[in-house]
Amino acid sequence: MITKNLNGFKITTTKQAITSFAGLPLLLGMAKTLGLEDELNGLPLKERARGYKPAESAFALMGLIQSGGEALDDVSLLKGDEGLCELWGGIPASNTLGEWLRRYGCKTVHQLGRIQLATAAKVVRACKLRRATLDVDSFFLESQKSDVEMNYEGLWGYNPVAVTCSELKMPMCGIFRKGTASPMANIAALLKRAITALPGIPVRVRSDSAGFQAKVVRVLQDKGADFTITMRKDENVLDAIYGIPEKRWAPYKTGAWKNRVCEIAEDLHVFVEAKDLPAYRMIVIRWAKEEPGLFDKSPYEYHAVLTSLDTWPAGLVLQFHRTRQDGSENVNKELSGGFGLSKLPCREFMANAAYFQMALLSCTVAAAFRHLVLPESWRHFTIKTLRFRMIRLAGIVSRRARYLWLKVSENYPFREILENARYRLLWLSVNMTAA
Repeated sequence: MITKNLNGFKITTTKQAITSFAGLPLLLGMAKTLGLEDELNGLPLKERARGYKPAESAFALMGLIQSGGEALDDVSLLKGDEGLCELWGGIPASNTLGEWLRRYGCKTVHQLGRIQLATAAKVVRACKLRRATLDVDSFFLESQKSDVEMNYEGLWGYNPVAVTCSELKMPMCGIFRKGTASPMANIAALLKRAITALPGIPVRVRSDSAGFQAKVVRVLQDKGADFTITMRKDENVLDAIYGIPEKRWAPYKTGAWKNRVCEIAEDLHVFVEAKDLPAYRMIVIRWAKEEPGLFDKSPYEYHAVLTSLDTWPAGLVLQFHRTRQDGSENVNKELSGGFGLSKLPCREFMANAAYFQMALLSCTVAAAFRHLVLPESWRHFTIKTLRFRMIRLAGIVSRRARYLWLKVSENYPFREILENARYRLLWLSVNMTAA
């Protein structure tokens, strides 16, 4: 059957401008609608008058990431796509993009991070969120680059941290860190920046045990943000848990641990090292250990959550806290597997830090496109699904009557969605610019 199929067709060429990425220019239109062209051109990276502007290089790199490229050399597929070049414009070569990334220093990476945060905040306001849930989490990127360092688990790579908006499945901001960086580093400053960028919008924050720090809680208190934080079971926390009277423990049924008989209790927790902070609510779940140790103080395993949500039932607080896995953890998986962070392009740390911010920006633009342009039934799609349905779409590009025409198959099942997306982008470009 395979042999007959191969004998049944021949390969030839055509002079028509054909593209394999007919949906990709819509994401470029989304980036320009968000005002990224002027923002990126303001970066002090251009060394001479000729050559590509910073926004042109950034958009090419974002297009490469969004279309599924895993290496800078993959941009040759975009550059050799005649139809895409007609729709998109000039696309730099891979070595040009590499040189552009290596121009970044600490200051310019910070400026790029500010552009990412401002863009994400603009998307939050455009989506008219009444309340934002921010999840903070770090994730490890294994790498064999020459500048990598080994973490405490013996793995070589980088340990970035990101704050994501759970409602939109979108990164707000992030910091690219070395593999030896503490999971607790930079979280307070990152949350302060993210919350400050959303004035007038109530914020709730969820974090794993890396956020269990007095300075993080102090930032959240100062900014008026509610929070749930997994408590690190240090000596003070364990002493507080052991001090809970037995009569306070009550049976607790949860879908998270279906095979365990759990109990729940509450108490107050005070940060010993921060006397200026008030006592916060501590919610604890316990279950019997499978094999208690000989010198264990307790026959139970514990999971504790610190929260400022005083009026919520304990079970609702725990349920709300567990759903952060659908926010930060899934977005981080999407960044790693879908937006090019699984294979970093450069050997220089600052160049990879710039690439990390570009991946965040690419994910943010894709999230804006899903929520502001596409129909509601498409808003939960991953970038992999979006590529399959719209980005990697075959089309013919031609010029007629002073216009560029993109011709797609009349049997393409989502043609109406594609056309409506273009009109929606045109409408947004006028209204968001006016706003």
